[in-house]
Amino acid sequence: METGANELRAILMAYKQVKDASWPRLHPAMAARSLRWASAGESDLKRELSEYLQQASSQDCRVRVFWKLLPGFVFGGCNARMAGDAGLHSPSEMIGLDDYSKRLPWSLQAAKYRADDQGVVTRGVPMLDIVERQQSSSGISWMRVGKTPIRRADGSVIGLFGMYEPLDAEEGGRLFVRQCQQAR
Repeated sequence: METGANELRAILMAYKQVKDASWPRLHPAMAARSLRWASAGESDLKRELSEYLQQASSQDCRVRVFWKLLPGFVFGGCNARMAGDAGLHSPSEMIGLDDYSKRLPWSLQAAKYRADDQGVVTRGVPMLDIVERQQSSSGISWMRVGKTPIRRADGSVIGLFGMYEPLDAEEGGRLFVRQCQQAR
């Protein structure tokens, strides 16, 4: 799946939005570097995105990064940690799959993910700091999730950008209960 400069710019802006809201200490140089994105060429934007994905896959980072492209919410990319959760060997294996793919351990949860994704894209409003359970290649885990629409400069939505991080069971349970109480 080939991605042009405008799409890469949109993906990076969505990345920054979710990161700033939920993982502000991740990629501290992103704010300053984002000022160059408007004039950067495709190869520079590709390199920058690749660098962030690699940093988010380092040993000391627990964050998973992914994006899905419309119209079918197919994965356009992810970091190595996300691919690992899917039981895949590399991020490139995620490209073109959707959550319903039988290759993915969370395929039985696909309808819920699709509904969330559709809501984010349709309303145009991010969902941040959501706590939910996910089936991964290593079992069921609690996750803290953030998603936002990917918008081109003209405002058109081309997909959805998401990040998540595993929580331990006790922390995830407490956050989920708190979230349910706030929703009442």
